[in-house]
Amino acid sequence: MSDCGTRPKKPMSAFLMWMNSNGRKHIKAKHPEISVQDVSVKGGEIWRAMVDEDKVVWQEAARTAMDEYKGKLQQWNTLRDQSEVCLSPTYPQNYEAQLSSRFSKTNQKPTLFVYDCKDETMAPICRKCFSKIKCFH
Repeated sequence: MSDCGTRPKKPMSAFLMWMNSNGRKHIKAKHPEISVQDVSVKGGEIWRAMVDEDKVVWQEAARTAMDEYKGKLQQWNTLRDQSEVCLSPTYPQNYEAQLSSRFSKTNQKPTLFVYDCKDETMAPICRKCFSKIKCFH
C-alpha cells in the first residue's frame, strides 16, 4: 500500500441523502409491497415534485459534503504528487513493450485468441479491428 492512502470517495447527491434519511422509510410505509427498484422510481417522482424550499436542507448538506470532499481530494493529490511511492511507474520514451515469445522472431502480427461459441473453435481475432477474417493492419 502506498503512503498516500486511498482516494477520497465522492459524497452523495442531495437526492441520495434525502432517500437515505427519510425517503425510503416514507415510501415503504405507504407501499410495503413495493420492490427496491420501484422505491427508487417512486423516490425520484417525489423528489421532482418536491418544492424547492423542502430540498434546500438536502442541497446544502450535499454542497457542504462536496466542499469537504474537494478539500480532502486536494490534500490527497498534494500528498500523492510529493510521494514517489504513489506515482505510477514512468517508462523511457523509446520503451516498447515486449511481444510474447511466440511473435518475437516473426513478422506475424499478434492476435487475440478467444473461444467462439458458434462453431466451438478457437478463432484468432485481430487486436485492432476485432475481426476474425485476415486483416491488413
